[in-house]
Amino acid sequence: MIDIWGLLSDAALKGASDVHICCGTSARYRIHGRLTDSHLQKMSQSDCLAVLLDLIDEEQRRIFERDGYIDVSVSSGDGRFRVNAYKQRGAITIAIRIVDRVLPDPASLSIPGQVLRFCEMDRGLFIISGPSGSGKSTMLAALLDHINSEQEKNIITLEDPIEYIHEHKRSIVNQREIGIDASSYEEALDCALREDPDVIFVSRLDTRKELMAVFRAVENGKLVFCASFFNSARDVIAGMVDLFEGSERASALFRLASALEGVVCRQLLPTRDGSRRAAYEVLISDSETRNAIRAGKLSALAGLMHKGHDKGMFTMDESILGLYRGGVIDADTAVRYSENTEVMRNLV
Repeated sequence: MIDIWGLLSDAALKGASDVHICCGTSARYRIHGRLTDSHLQKMSQSDCLAVLLDLIDEEQRRIFERDGYIDVSVSSGDGRFRVNAYKQRGAITIAIRIVDRVLPDPASLSIPGQVLRFCEMDRGLFIISGPSGSGKSTMLAALLDHINSEQEKNIITLEDPIEYIHEHKRSIVNQREIGIDASSYEEALDCALREDPDVIFVSRLDTRKELMAVFRAVENGKLVFCASFFNSARDVIAGMVDLFEGSERASALFRLASALEGVVCRQLLPTRDGSRRAAYEVLISDSETRNAIRAGKLSALAGLMHKGHDKGMFTMDESILGLYRGGVIDADTAVRYSENTEVMRNLV
């Protein structure tokens, strides 16, 4: 019988970010982005089921049996974990994200200093983006904690599921889990406007109705933080606009240009010393970027970021090139993670 809590404790001590449990193999740890064998016992179908039942309650088990998957957060002792379980070929597979209970200081995440200025705004839309495992959830949690520690605000988070737990500090923080505290993001966003928020955090933004609700929140004077999964500011904005069709697109571009204050994209790159380092792209809204968005000229954004260094803007490829020239990453890594691989290959 596998001791899942002991396994998770061992994984955390070894610096793992995730644990993967599959039938027919031993548990694997993801350490610095790479899967590593735990060298524990191979898991049978009954072992995987037993682990899942240790992690979820009866109501969650009924949801899993009905839907074939479940995504929840669980706590035990000093540990907090995000659990995603799903069925494959008649067996159960489980991916477990280890969530640090201690909220990191923004400086420890190498967050660009100009990004912290977004936390001081009274209204606007600010988007943090990056692929799964890039640390965007940790970064967003750190920014919200920065506001919580420094300002008197009413912060409402809308999450599915809740990962980091925020205590009330100078601000008050109320965290709503979609599916438990509210039936949908759209409903929770509409309710939030009646709850006197200063800051709203939305962990996912997938539909036209959800984005329209975010526009309403910003237009009502709220500061809204959202998560996305693209690697570039251009793709983040294009993904939002693609939620609209026909004549609605022009209106969406206008409202987005007016609401958006900035986009920060983040990737974690493997370094020469075997660890990982964050690379960033930063778009800060000014008159030129707003005009480009209103006109739908999203291909112009990279050039505007390139010439906007004095305002704190830069592209992902510029950040990656800086890591290469600083000796942090090698040339192959720089090319592999860049957006324009041919240009990067020539530069390195």
